[in-house]
Amino acid sequence: MNNVFLKELSPSDSFEVYDMLQKIGKEENEFHNDVNGMSYDEFKQWLVVQHNWSLGIGLPKGYVKQWTFWLYVEGTPVGYGKLRESLTESSRRLGGNIGYAISLPERGKGYGSILFQKLLDKAKELKIETIISTVEKKNPVSKRVQDKCGGVLIEENDERWFFRF
Repeated sequence: MNNVFLKELSPSDSFEVYDMLQKIGKEENEFHNDVNGMSYDEFKQWLVVQHNWSLGIGLPKGYVKQWTFWLYVEGTPVGYGKLRESLTESSRRLGGNIGYAISLPERGKGYGSILFQKLLDKAKELKIETIISTVEKKNPVSKRVQDKCGGVLIEENDERWFFRF
């Protein structure tokens, strides 16, 4: 697929990104999209906070450095992902190092697998050695993404699968 790339969040991101984020639920399969329902002015403030977190500035107690990336296809943002530098006990059990979502109109086109693989590649660039990803069992589509991207199932319980990359 031509012209597909990740772009790191920037405080100068545009309305196009804001609009895409409105097409992802506030919480879907344990992925939190705080921008859904925000005003554009609130979004601009949120960008600054998220950018600072990627630099390790102003992290709330118990948080770790986290980067946010937009997936662009043919110049249009279609989804986004979050990449944590390390894991807390909570994120180890309920999320892992990578979270991602594709906007509703763009689902079913294979973008989830593309985004996840690009986030794995970015994790290597950032020298994040072990990647853990958790998937709710009610989300078999995301499990297929983990399998397709080379995840090794290391644990499961009644609610989740746990993958290592």
